[in-house]
Amino acid sequence: MPVLVVGCAGEAGQPAALDDVETTLPVPANIPPFPFPSDLPSVPLPSSVPNVQLPGDVPTVELPADVPHVEMPADIPEVPLPSAIPPITFP
Repeated sequence: MPVLVVGCAGEAGQPAALDDVETTLPVPANIPPFPFPSDLPSVPLPSSVPNVQLPGDVPTVELPADVPHVEMPADIPEVPLPSAIPPITFP
């Protein structure tokens, strides 16, 4: 039985995506090697943490003597749903 291979490639054995600049990215020829931790130079650390002057006193703020009373609604009013949506009953 003969086998017929159909494709879009210009040459046999070469995928069509290699010719399509939108589907492939160029690979540079001179990719530098990834550095190992032993290749990285050491960074000198300070011998001690410098002293930082902190404020001695935190200023106090005068609080109001009376907190105003806010009226809260006694009940949340029920919002009627449109007739196309059936009511949802919870167990």
